[in-house]
Parts: sequence; C-alpha cells; structure tokens
Amino acid sequence: MLLSAIGYALFVASGVAYPPLRLFGALTQLLGIPKLFQLVHQVFGLGQGGKIFAFMGVAVLWLGGLTLLGSVWRGQVAGLVACVLTLVFAPWPVALGYGIAFWLLLDALQALLGPRVAGAVRVPARRGEGRVIVPPSTDGAAVTAAPPALPDGTRRATTAALAAGGALVAGGGLTALFRDSGGAAASAPATITPGGPLPFGVTPVDQWYYVSKNLEAFDPTVDGAKWRLKVDGLVRTPMSLSLTDLKRFTPVTEELTLSCISNPVGGPLLSNGVWVGFRLSELLKAAGVQPGAKYLLWEAADGYTESLPLGRALEDDVLLVHTLNGAPLNRKHGFPLRVLIPGRYGMKQPRWLTRISLSDRDVPGYWVKRGWSRTAEVELLSRIDEPQEVNPNVKAGASFVRGIAFFGGKPVTRVEVTVDGGKSWRDARLVAPRTRYAWTPWELPVTLTPGSYELAVRAYSGSTEQKKAEKDALPEGATGYHHFIVNVS
Repeated sequence: MLLSAIGYALFVASGVAYPPLRLFGALTQLLGIPKLFQLVHQVFGLGQGGKIFAFMGVAVLWLGGLTLLGSVWRGQVAGLVACVLTLVFAPWPVALGYGIAFWLLLDALQALLGPRVAGAVRVPARRGEGRVIVPPSTDGAAVTAAPPALPDGTRRATTAALAAGGALVAGGGLTALFRDSGGAAASAPATITPGGPLPFGVTPVDQWYYVSKNLEAFDPTVDGAKWRLKVDGLVRTPMSLSLTDLKRFTPVTEELTLSCISNPVGGPLLSNGVWVGFRLSELLKAAGVQPGAKYLLWEAADGYTESLPLGRALEDDVLLVHTLNGAPLNRKHGFPLRVLIPGRYGMKQPRWLTRISLSDRDVPGYWVKRGWSRTAEVELLSRIDEPQEVNPNVKAGASFVRGIAFFGGKPVTRVEVTVDGGKSWRDARLVAPRTRYAWTPWELPVTLTPGSYELAVRAYSGSTEQKKAEKDALPEGATGYHHFIVNVS
C-alpha cells in the first residue's frame, strides 16, 4: 500500500509511469475486442462505470499480487520477482525502481514486526530456530523476557493481512474518487462572443460528450508551458514546437460535429462545437514531406496512437485545434492540442497530441489492433430529441417532433419522420447548418391525440439512405433507425 502511494505521488508530481495504470491500460486494450466492449456498455452504460469496475479489479490484482509476493518470499526474491513482472507492462527503469523499493519496504516491515527486546541477542539453536537470551538487570530488578518473535510464517501472514486490508481501504476510496462527474450549408461557422450565449445548435463545453480510454481522474494533465509537439520521421526539417509557435500558423475557425464510434442509435455521444486551430497541411509544408512518406502516425500524452493516410492528412479540412467554443481546450477535451478530421469518428482524432511522425508504412492504432474500424468513417444518422426517449410522455395538442441528422462532411438533404411505426412517412423541415461539417437540426409539426404512437426517423444524403438494419456500434459504428413509443394523454 505504501509502495503504491509513493508511486502515485511520483506520477502526480513528475509524470513517472505508474504501474497500476500501465496494467489497467494493458488489460483494457487486451480485452478491448468490439464484442466484449459492447457487452460492457450494455451492462455498465456509456459512462465511466465499466472503467471504474475494471480499475477496481486491477487495484485488487496489483495490491493482492504484492501481498502474495511478500508473504511467500523474503525481500530480495520478492523484489526481483516484482521487477520482472512489472517489466511486462512498464518501462525497465520503473520496474527496477519498484522492485528495489518493494524489497526495502518489505524488509523494513518484517524487521518492524520482529523482536524488540533491548540488548537481546539471537543465538542459533541446535535446530536452527534461535532463542532470545535476556541479560540480567543491572539494578537487580526482575526481568521478564519478551515473548519470542513471530516465526517467519506468522510474520508473512501478518504482512499479508496488513496489505490485504490496505487493498480493501484503497478499493473503497477509489470508488468515490472515480465516480462519473458526467439542406444546403452556409459557408461560415457560428460566431462566439466571449461571455455571451452560444448560437443555436452549438453544444456548451460542459455538456459535451466525453469518452476516454482512461479513467477521467487519470487523463493527462499537460503543462502548457513545457509541452512541445514533435514532428519527425520522413520530413526534411524535424520540429519541436510550442503552443505559441503553432498559433503563428494561419488561424482557421470551423464549426464541426464530433461523434464517438461507441455511440448507439439515438445515443448521446455526439456534440457540435466551434473550433479554432490551423491546417495540418500548413504544418507539414513547413516540415517538408520527404518522398516515400505515405502515412501520418499520431501519438498522444496518454499513450494513444492512431494513423492517417498522408493524402487525407494533406486535405485542407484536417485541422489541429487548441480552442473550443471560444476558450482553450480543457483537460477532458485534449489540452493543449487535438486533431479534427471531418467525416471520421472520434477514435481517429487523438487528444493531448504530442507527436506527428511521417512513415512509409501504416501502423495500426490503439483500438485498431483489437479489431476496431481502421477507417472509422461516420455513418449517416438521425436522432429524435423531442419528445425525449427517456421521458416519452406528452400532453395532447399541437407540438413538434425535433432532432438532428449528421453525415460527417456530407450534406443531409432530407429527413423523414413516422408516428405510426413506419406505415406512413412525412418530410421534416431542415434547419440549414452553418457549415458542411455541422449537424443538421430538423423539426416536424404534429398534432397528437391521446394514445400511443411509435416514432421513428430516417435521413438521406442525396441518393444515400440511412441504413435500416440495426447493427451494434462496434467495430464500425451503429446503424438503424432511432425509434420508440410515445404515450400521449
């Protein structure tokens, strides 16, 4: 427990790798096959619940493993075994440091639980167990011998009990620590006025969806003053750029909707914002792309990796952004710099960006290695927001059915709504988005009399119709019509 506390303090203070977090990351990535993640989402929902449960298991595994090592072997051997095991998921300097620290702490703890009689001397007995010889009192007073030291087996059991108790205490505290917090387009994005209300259709930052491979408490905390973006690989001029350096590139403001690949049909993992940054192509031009470069490889501060074909990376709509809705990116959304690629799900657009490397070969990204989509192109979707699926009870009379539709950078040209389970469909009125990358709001005026109605919505982009067949979100993105029953009284 003490070793873990010291390690966590070093992690917070200086970013030294923290083995329990490394173990958590390795296990979640190993188990991150789409079908298993889909099951986790069904059991725990779309929030942090599944990750909290997984981290609790890792914490018990970590502390329990150290407990077992300390109860079976003496300090040197236990430290060596801990070092070797930690090498599987942590850098060797960290593994070596933990092994040595575990050895010293274990020896200190065992010494603490040993005999404490002043002046006592342990001498070997015939059978090797030893006995305590107590010198006579110098003042003639009677001396009572201290009870014999705990035998090795008892000391180890006590050590195990203390560590196991620490694991339980840690488990209880972690639960509290890691609770969920929670038509034709115009040509210009929304204008953000500092301190003023956000334009229609723009999601406030505090309401933005949030998904991370990490527990929220362990998302990277980046020091903006020290942070640098490295650009290397097949470039003529490798670069290391500060945020101030990057802001010298031509600024670009874009209104863009971002969607998570884990979002189910009708789900909440979709938000729209106004971003400020610069074109990736301008940065690559400054670095000078060498012949033979075919792919761009991203690296993030939390170890996340992804890739993008160079041809797509050079298109003008791929941005590196530092501002959302008029304010610098916050920690949850990728401070100081993140990637925006219109038409792709969020898994292709790393936050906390630290490195861009050009390569002649593709390297599968963090989740692609586990069978997730390599391209992660956004599916055509539509959603009913009013009435709400979570509260499908409305009063009779004139009202509206409202929602949004989205297809990456492709236009939504028509939205149809049914209130009778698909027997008839009516065209909804579209509210033209301000840019081609933003979602399209829609509405349909209806007059519903008392009864039950099955609502559904579908969208079109030219001749492309939203897919009706229902498919889970992973590994390629969810498909199907958003539909539910509404009760009118």
